[in-house]
Amino acid sequence: MDLIISKVIAQLLLPPGGFIVLSIIGLVFWRRSWGRAVVLLAMALLWLLATEPVRDQLLNPLELHYPPLSRVELQAIEAGSAVIVVLGGGLYEQAPEYGGRDSLHDHALMRTLYGADLALQSGFPVYVSGGALHPGLGEPEGVVMARMLRRFGVDAKHIHVESKSRTTWENGQYMQQILAAGHHKKLILVTTAWHMVRAVRVFESFGMQVIPAPCNYRVEKQPYDLRSFFPRWNVLADSGDGLHEYLGLLWYFWRHG
Repeated sequence: MDLIISKVIAQLLLPPGGFIVLSIIGLVFWRRSWGRAVVLLAMALLWLLATEPVRDQLLNPLELHYPPLSRVELQAIEAGSAVIVVLGGGLYEQAPEYGGRDSLHDHALMRTLYGADLALQSGFPVYVSGGALHPGLGEPEGVVMARMLRRFGVDAKHIHVESKSRTTWENGQYMQQILAAGHHKKLILVTTAWHMVRAVRVFESFGMQVIPAPCNYRVEKQPYDLRSFFPRWNVLADSGDGLHEYLGLLWYFWRHG
């Protein structure tokens, strides 16, 4: 129930739900000057958050907090001293091109692909973490991720699945139990760059030593041009991901300290 409530609140606060709520409030009180101001505010925020410079200002503090894991750093990790942990990022359910079988959404796919690349370079075992949002309906995300790791060439003997977690906090909670049983303390944590700050804080709060391995960066790397200041739907989605992370950090601080 807590999970459902938190997701509903997030949908009402974050774009586009937040803009719709603001606009409805403004329209209800349209006759008052502050009501009209609220509608204009919602429109202005919609425009700004859908532009690359504003998106990048939101994501930069998250994506640049931890640098990418270099090949030299990976090779310097002592053999047998670490494991790779890849966090789920959403299912592409009942994919028609795979005969109705579940596949991975873009965030999860990029994380799994990078996890496979690290595993093939290092030979470290890989733990994939992700359950089913609705238990009993479809495959757990961890199972789908493990299937994709095998397709990417990772030896099945080196793949381990955690298939109960539904949130980042549960990723850390269940992985701590699994890794503690195997006496593993050092982990190479793979997740999307803008999600890494929250993920590292969660795993470290469970006493694990984390080596961040961020992937799938979204911040624009080319100089801005005129088009950068016009709104685009995919940029708005990136801004929404950034706002979701800040909201998640506040939520975890309030719930778990």
